Amino acid sequence: MSHALGVVAHFDDAVIWVGGAVLRTRQLGWDWTIVCTCAAERSRRKYFLASCDALGARGVALEFVDHPDGKAFSRNDRRALVAAVREAAGAEKLDWIFTHSRDRHGEYGPHPNHAEAARAVDELVRRGEWLGQRVVQFSYRRLRGRPWSTVTRSGASHLVPLDYDDLAWKAEWCARARDVELGDRTLGGVSWLEKLGWPCPNPEGFRVRGEDLPSPFVRR
Repeated sequence: MSHALGVVAHFDDAVIWVGGAVLRTRQLGWDWTIVCTCAAERSRRKYFLASCDALGARGVALEFVDHPDGKAFSRNDRRALVAAVREAAGAEKLDWIFTHSRDRHGEYGPHPNHAEAARAVDELVRRGEWLGQRVVQFSYRRLRGRPWSTVTRSGASHLVPLDYDDLAWKAEWCARARDVELGDRTLGGVSWLEKLGWPCPNPEGFRVRGEDLPSPFVRR
């Protein structure tokens, strides 16, 4: 059995960027823990934990500040966030760690919370907290002419092609996430998922250096 950790920034990131891969690997016996760093608001935390249950993963919701503007760690303490991610991961031996892209453009554009999650993983690996684990980055980019839609990056090393059932599952959970955002008064009736257009990129894309991800991942 492979033990995998996902470290994501927002309540819906796991569904959007790696949901199909989690579904497929769970069917093959993988054990998953998914940590969300910015799930302070009750409805978002509830969604995140419910989506993890549906994926068959252990979900851990942290309560750092969701801030789409500014620099990484401008509103969240770096040491506190790194320590919280390490504690949330638990003591289980990990084989794979999935997180946001290190690229400055991220998945669809720069986002400080995405960068915080990726940097926390990098720091823990560099410090030797996680030895021998392979770090896998999400690998997406904005679609030209449609700035809020995403496709897999040409530099992705591995893909997970999704079938109808995978996409139907993701679409259902993305619709639920949209409803969570529309119900958030602080957003004024706006949903970022609607701006993303079709928030279920197919195939899902990943980048890992010097390693070969096993099935159901396909080397590009």
